[in-house]
Amino acid sequence: MTRGITRDEILRRFEAWLDGTLASEEPPGEIDQEILRAVTDAGEEDSSESDRRCDSYSLWAVMTALTQEVKLQGRTFRELSEAVGAQPGRIAEEMRAAFLERGRERERELQRDTERRCHKEALLVLIDLRDRLTRGLQSARDAAARAAKSTRAGHLARFFAKPAEEPVAGIAAALIKGYELAVERLNQAIEDSSAREIPCQGSMFDPRRMNAIDKEESVTLPEGTVLEVYRSGYEWNGEVFRPAQVKVACRPAAENHE
Repeated sequence: MTRGITRDEILRRFEAWLDGTLASEEPPGEIDQEILRAVTDAGEEDSSESDRRCDSYSLWAVMTALTQEVKLQGRTFRELSEAVGAQPGRIAEEMRAAFLERGRERERELQRDTERRCHKEALLVLIDLRDRLTRGLQSARDAAARAAKSTRAGHLARFFAKPAEEPVAGIAAALIKGYELAVERLNQAIEDSSAREIPCQGSMFDPRRMNAIDKEESVTLPEGTVLEVYRSGYEWNGEVFRPAQVKVACRPAAENHE
């Protein structure tokens, strides 16, 4: 006895407290069901107040199972806590890596866009210079042709004019040659820049690559045939860089009225 309470009374009170505590909870899944059934059956059989005893082995088994369950739950909680604790750091690291990757990709995209715009501006300058030199070459050829056709009447006049005409013809030929070499070099530079001139002369009008700024009636050519190219067009990287300006053939007005 301890202060008037026997050992059986202590066990009975502990068993009653334990039953009351666990009455509203589901039994742990890790406890053998046969042990729980044995403890329950033993409690029902010894329910009389005169002879209420507790099976020490069954009580010890239950206490051991509860201890293991508490340890298991504690370990699970600790692992969950560690995982949750590491989650913000991992998410922050992933976000930082994704942000840096997007920043690098954006930087590369800006660099490509800058290079493309610089290349485009340089190509525009080359094409504009080629157009100017082509017009100068055509003007020089026209002037040389007019000079070759001009003749003077009379033997005496031709005799005195010949020494003056020869230097002029030589200068015109040298000027034409210089224009031709410059245009040829510009054509090579434009081709090296992946630009290609759009073929127009004699082809059918293509509204995607050409602008019709003039027209001329024709009875021999199909309607829409390009008769003359006022300004060359170019394609660059598979896209229309500059549309061509052309003159196209159209049907005579009399046929349209019919």
